[in-house]
Amino acid sequence: MQAESNIIEYKSIRKIQTSDGLRDLAETCVCLANEQGGTIAIGIDDKTKEPPAGQRIEQEEINNALSRLRNQTYSVGIGNPVVYTHANGGEYVTISIVPSLKTIATTSTGKIYMRVADTC
Repeated sequence: MQAESNIIEYKSIRKIQTSDGLRDLAETCVCLANEQGGTIAIGIDDKTKEPPAGQRIEQEEINNALSRLRNQTYSVGIGNPVVYTHANGGEYVTISIVPSLKTIATTSTGKIYMRVADTC
């Protein structure tokens, strides 16, 4: 896996399992949308760059997370998720974030985030 960059972000599966995690993920979506877009890999450990062995991600969990992310962001294009299975058997999902070219993307609370290198 590639290192995090201005267009790639890795997030733990726990981000889609809690309200605080989803709020953080929504900020990342806004961040990427206000730059050149990018990809978020959910279920990848930031340090090892791979999912936990045997990790499973249910489609219902993905659908719920995407619905909640879309409700927590404005002017953020969130592409369809793609589920992958890593060599260790663990699953992870990627979502594409489309750059917001005509408006400024914000969170539902009105906050604006920008991406600088691999940080929001």
